[in-house]
Amino acid sequence: MHFDERPSYFHNFAHEILYVSVISCAQLLTQAALGNVLVPLHIIGPSIGIEDPAKLPWTLAAYSLTVGIFILVTGRLGDIFGHRLLLIIGFMIFSIFSLLVGMSVYVKNDIYFDVMRACQGIGPATLLPNAIALLARTYPTGMRKSFVFSMFGATAPTGFILGALFGSIFAQLSWWPWAQWILAIFCTFLAILAYFIIPQELSSAVHPTGKTDILGTIIGLLGLVIFIYCWNEGPVIGWDKPYVYILLIVSILIICLFIIVEMKTKEPIMPLSIWSVKGFPGVLTSMALGWSSFGIFVYYIVQFLQVIRGASPLLTTAMMSPVIISGLVATISVSQLYDRLPAHFLLMGAMIFFCLINTLIATASADQTYWAQIFISTLIAPFAMDVSFPSASLIVSNTMPINQQGVAASMVNTVINWSISLGLGIAGTVESQLLKQGKTVLEGYRGGLYVGIGLSGAGVIVALLFCRVSSLPSTSTKQKERSDFGVVSVTAASDTIINTNMIQSEGLEGKFPIICRF
Repeated sequence: MHFDERPSYFHNFAHEILYVSVISCAQLLTQAALGNVLVPLHIIGPSIGIEDPAKLPWTLAAYSLTVGIFILVTGRLGDIFGHRLLLIIGFMIFSIFSLLVGMSVYVKNDIYFDVMRACQGIGPATLLPNAIALLARTYPTGMRKSFVFSMFGATAPTGFILGALFGSIFAQLSWWPWAQWILAIFCTFLAILAYFIIPQELSSAVHPTGKTDILGTIIGLLGLVIFIYCWNEGPVIGWDKPYVYILLIVSILIICLFIIVEMKTKEPIMPLSIWSVKGFPGVLTSMALGWSSFGIFVYYIVQFLQVIRGASPLLTTAMMSPVIISGLVATISVSQLYDRLPAHFLLMGAMIFFCLINTLIATASADQTYWAQIFISTLIAPFAMDVSFPSASLIVSNTMPINQQGVAASMVNTVINWSISLGLGIAGTVESQLLKQGKTVLEGYRGGLYVGIGLSGAGVIVALLFCRVSSLPSTSTKQKERSDFGVVSVTAASDTIINTNMIQSEGLEGKFPIICRF
């Protein structure tokens, strides 16, 4: 494999390795903070005063919600104030709220824990778009850049398992807050390291004159947070409470206000014109359905292993560890399909994989061997993830005007994260209602998983019927768009880094498909 010349920003090869490692920790720690709470959750829950199992999903949903939603804002802030500065700020936010999450062991209040988890998610939301933008600015298009982005993407499953491992070690053998406090210390160390490692040439803003209606965006984000909060808290406080419906109505009104603000803003975070592009609404709907079912799968496979089969957090981590190897295999395998099948068929295949993994857990018996269905589901799950995002990116690339592809791809990423939160809320509602009817815990879990099956099944239909698009636009059309919009001068760095056209023009998407996913 022949690599391009090392960028002039680096003094030597060791400097480059350290630079890429620090930035890749943004992705690794984002997933680690999910794993270090999810797997030892049944130890953490009672220690902070959570006795009702229906309250447990919100500890995960709050984190995913803020990670997904605030990406829309922090990427643009990086364009205006500099991605290096935002990366350092992201590590510090992550550090401060990881420290405060650990302090919940003294507060012993589930609302405090959930709020701190939501604030903790702002750290990764700040880190991810600016980390990717820094890599994009550092490396010119070529094999070296493709390899670096592949390594960045490969840290995702590894980060989840590492977080689950250390979270389980401290929770099971010592004291669970140490997992959060060590994460806080490590994030502080990375912030200091980033200050010295990231070249000064990359500290400048790429779009310093850009103006975005941040207030209008915050209004819209607030509406989404309230809406998803209601869905997740409904099973806990009861859907018979009038103020739950009042909050839902208020959230919808706030979202409508956000849409009005976006219509009147010169540089909106989410241009409303993207919704009129053929295939894009179908892609977002399909991805929302599929990834909401994936959130259900991840939550309930852990509950099934620990509550039904009595596995410890450490044993649960070991049982889920095959996702690391299968994730690498999936990345290599699915790359061979990109040029052979239409993108909407690939997206439909991903939805089938999402449906299959939920079905495997929903139909597993309590005393069945691990190797029969649980193990198989951990092998299949990475294929659902690794096929869905690249295929959605390809559809977006094939249909969107070149000046809106970054915004559209950011929307896909946002939908993935908040749909996980929304899916958990729906599944939790079904589970709680079944338990109130006298069903067993296992039947409650299966009810939640059946929701995942239904959501991903609907995703299959949407992908097949509403995601069909024509082939890539002609070269002349693309060139006209470039001349009309002035890609370099108008498009911000946080937008261009997700532009899959650049990858396709180099012919690299088949060799390093993770680039498309991120």
